[in-house]
Amino acid sequence: MAVRPTAHWAVLGKTPQSLDDYDVIGSSTGALSRAEFSDWLKSFASGTVEPKALPRVAASPFDRGGESWLGLSLQTKPESQDGFHRPYTMTWHICLRWEQVAKIPLSYRALYEALQRKDFSGESPFRLSLHDYDPPRLAAAANATARRAAALLLTGRPVCVVRAELPLEQRLDFLDCVAALLPYGMRSRLAVSTWTNSASRHRIRLSFAEVAPAHGAWELPWERDVAHDLPAEARHYVQELAQYDADGLTGLISRLAGLDRPLDLDNVADRAEALMRVREHAAIRLASSVRQLLPESLAGLARADEARLHELNGRLSQALDRVTDADRRAYRVIVQRNLTPLPDGLTGSPAAETFFRILLSLLYGPVLRPQDIDDLRGDFSPLGALPGPLAKALKAVSAGCEPLAKLRIAFLTGDGGMVRRILSGLPVEELLNLIERSRERHVLDGVLRELEGRGGGKDVAEQLHRRRYLVRPISDCFQDDSLERHRRILRLSRGRLLLPGDVKEILEALDGAPPQAFLLAIMAESGWGTSAALLSGLAAHALRELRLDGPIKRDIEDGLTRMTAPALVRALRSPRRLFGGRLPETASSSIGTIQSVREGLRRRFPTPLTEHEVNAALNGLGRPLRLEGLLAIMAESGPGTARELLYWLAQRAADQLGTGLTDKAAADIGQGLERMTGPPPRPALRPALPWRPGLRRHAAAGWW
Repeated sequence: MAVRPTAHWAVLGKTPQSLDDYDVIGSSTGALSRAEFSDWLKSFASGTVEPKALPRVAASPFDRGGESWLGLSLQTKPESQDGFHRPYTMTWHICLRWEQVAKIPLSYRALYEALQRKDFSGESPFRLSLHDYDPPRLAAAANATARRAAALLLTGRPVCVVRAELPLEQRLDFLDCVAALLPYGMRSRLAVSTWTNSASRHRIRLSFAEVAPAHGAWELPWERDVAHDLPAEARHYVQELAQYDADGLTGLISRLAGLDRPLDLDNVADRAEALMRVREHAAIRLASSVRQLLPESLAGLARADEARLHELNGRLSQALDRVTDADRRAYRVIVQRNLTPLPDGLTGSPAAETFFRILLSLLYGPVLRPQDIDDLRGDFSPLGALPGPLAKALKAVSAGCEPLAKLRIAFLTGDGGMVRRILSGLPVEELLNLIERSRERHVLDGVLRELEGRGGGKDVAEQLHRRRYLVRPISDCFQDDSLERHRRILRLSRGRLLLPGDVKEILEALDGAPPQAFLLAIMAESGWGTSAALLSGLAAHALRELRLDGPIKRDIEDGLTRMTAPALVRALRSPRRLFGGRLPETASSSIGTIQSVREGLRRRFPTPLTEHEVNAALNGLGRPLRLEGLLAIMAESGPGTARELLYWLAQRAADQLGTGLTDKAAADIGQGLERMTGPPPRPALRPALPWRPGLRRHAAAGWW
């Protein structure tokens, strides 16, 4: 009784013995004129009144100058006659600004009772003493007809309840109940009435009548099944409301009463918001329920109480399609705090397996993603070793997962057969996708074994080329231990030793210079005479990185041509440009450094440099090693010096790998170097170059 909003009022009717038609014969002054009251009341008239339908109560909205109002009218039985000896009714009307109505939830019943207590005299507005909004009473009155009426209103069509022999107060409670099952803001545009004449057109959306009107309203028999099927929007709303008993519905009505933003049933988006808000409440309610049930379920798991666990599983499963990301984070914390190792009695328990399947969905969603497997390892770490029921649950839910998630589940559960089945069923493209996305060694090695078992082929070679030979994923995953995986990729791409054209294509496919391990892999897998292709590809990456063009680029190209030419024809061959025609010089901060190193080489050695002089120049490079120094040596090198540079690059790459280079791999690289640079020379002509990986390790940042 503490709520006392200000109400404006009007009386529509006649005076005894009057010859006038119906009109406003009295009203409050100030906010609304008599003409505005008359327009309001007449716009929501419901047709000729039948005596048995009186008294009649109706609520209707009204807009005036952009301001919204809500009014309630009481039409009483005739007590007098006009000048034509006809009985006439009186309509008593009160109205409140919506801004007042929005602040405090109120019911039509409360307005009706307040109206009955007022004396409609004078000219001033009056204050209403309203009973408090009563969600428990409204929930108790929410029968199946009320729930269906609320749902049908969300189709945008009026609803007419028929065949209901009910007193006024019960009809009014029904209208209140239906409005309470919708967001409170819908009252700002909702017109309701305890009775309407179906033969007349009117603007009332929810009412009682003898028969339904013929102009598009839903006919809803009182407390009877409806013959027609409900539209999707109404069916979904009924399904949402059906979850609640009286106590649960009380909470929903209380929540809806706080949603006071004006909503219009003519607006599709506003109608959709009503369904969203009800679902939102269900999600909040279920989330709260899960927070209570999870600790109890985990305790039942620890006690091996299968009967109790089975009961709780049924209740937890009701929340599976209502979980938000915030809920999942909260549930994971609960699990981490309450999970303990499983007792032996639950090893083969169906109830435990079902619980874990529900729990996986609650924590991570209906479909496990690859990253969820990483989170799962931490969340379930209190269990220690993976228990059987959880392993079975993971395998069961893996059916709907993407391949990478399936693989991680297979490896987590230790099921080698499952790993093989997954990989054997994937096309080459999907297998290579797994390598690109995964950062787990066992996944990558499993995929490589599957590809090797299929024998490579043209499709594999094309895919590897498009994916840049998976250099980055393998390097990131294995780092210094990646050499052998790079070699396996190169074998899959060609199925033989690399030819010069292969080396060229491989280096051109890379975004940047190859990592040291991939460089050594190329060397180990290269065939005869590939040194020129390798050095040219490496130089091309260096030139792009330093943005070198013009004369300096020409000098480096000429140096590379000399380096890879046979020493015996040094005077007979003119330089061959490896990188196309000369371009205009471009500004680069590296040009000065390269020229400075070249001048130093010329002062120290006669140029072009011989093999011995190239070796001395390379060993004289300072630390940290810079690209500019190596390019300067290339530009000043003489014929037949490629062998020295290649061995030096291999030695440096091997030193950086350190313990990541096995004796077997070192031997293979040595053989590859011999093939790359041609047949081993006779001792009398040229001493063999030392290949002793691991003698020293450069700590500084390196080149290529």
